[in-house]
Amino acid sequence: MAQIHDRRHQDYRSIDFDFYRTQAVALRSQAKRDAFKFNAGFRFAMAALATVLAITVVSALQFQWV
Repeated sequence: MAQIHDRRHQDYRSIDFDFYRTQAVALRSQAKRDAFKFNAGFRFAMAALATVLAITVVSALQFQWV
């Protein structure tokens, strides 16, 4: 579970929104990178599967015509 930090400015005791904004940007960037890696891996796996399937179908059709 993530820890919750209460970041406040020392002078006004107001919440430091810049800290949370930079933290949110970093988390969002990490999520985008993770999603890209997952999608790239998924697309590679689907392309490999399609290639194997195409080779199998083509070879099966060649044996039928012989």
